Amino acid sequence: MYKIRSHKLVIGQTGIDFVASPNTGGALDPKFLVIHFTASGPSSDIAKYFSNRQAKVSAHVVVRRDGSVIQCVPFNVVAWHAGLSSWTAKDGERYTGLNRSAIGIEIENWGPLRKSGSGWVSWTGSAVDASKVVEARHKNGGPVCGWETYTDAQIHATIDVAQAVCSHYGLTEIIGHDDISPGRKTDPGPAWDMAMFRAKVFGREEDGPEIFVVRSPTGLNIRAEPRASAQTLRPVPLPDGTRVIVHEHEGNWRFVSVLNEAGQPDFSGWVHGSYLTEG
Repeated sequence: MYKIRSHKLVIGQTGIDFVASPNTGGALDPKFLVIHFTASGPSSDIAKYFSNRQAKVSAHVVVRRDGSVIQCVPFNVVAWHAGLSSWTAKDGERYTGLNRSAIGIEIENWGPLRKSGSGWVSWTGSAVDASKVVEARHKNGGPVCGWETYTDAQIHATIDVAQAVCSHYGLTEIIGHDDISPGRKTDPGPAWDMAMFRAKVFGREEDGPEIFVVRSPTGLNIRAEPRASAQTLRPVPLPDGTRVIVHEHEGNWRFVSVLNEAGQPDFSGWVHGSYLTEG
């Protein structure tokens, strides 16, 4: 759907809405795509906020709840979206301050929510429809809380944008803000199915095995059922770097077979998809 011309998104011959942000750095040679949430409600205009120099923050693209896409910074220019951050790439090279090496997509979403009576409210106290909330613990720790779900329109639009970006710039790694700034940031959070998103963007064959790698410094519990309270199947979590084949999806959960050193399935169970990255 989207193409990139002169480092800006276009549909056919027409550029998408562009709201320029002054909050930029120098030239960008992108190596990664970073996914964020805006921590904002439907009435907020994040692209307009990014256009304010006093905001001192920006991202390359904003995806609204209705799936509309706004670009704020050309893809060859540094945007201020990552902050204090670090990441070890697949080739082992260590990156810090990922503004200098990453394109950022901000998806309109409240993020974490708290209980209020029988419902849920955002950090601003705004009520959030309970049908649009999932309860989960963040992969980096913390209490179980509510998280606003992402709309189908957002998911499809973000996949389309990411496919264009990754294809044009040769990117092979998509990461969350919570991956590069663990403990400081929680976006895109448990409501964003990162494993599914990566698979869709990179076009893995539907009839081939989905092989993923556990990415969790503290390991990943494998459970008898697709829920956080279910019995664990092993006394210790799967170590960081464990390779698995994904057989089945249920929400953010994945039914997997754990591969042994020979690359053969050893045992199976349910794990949370937020802790898996494409292998």
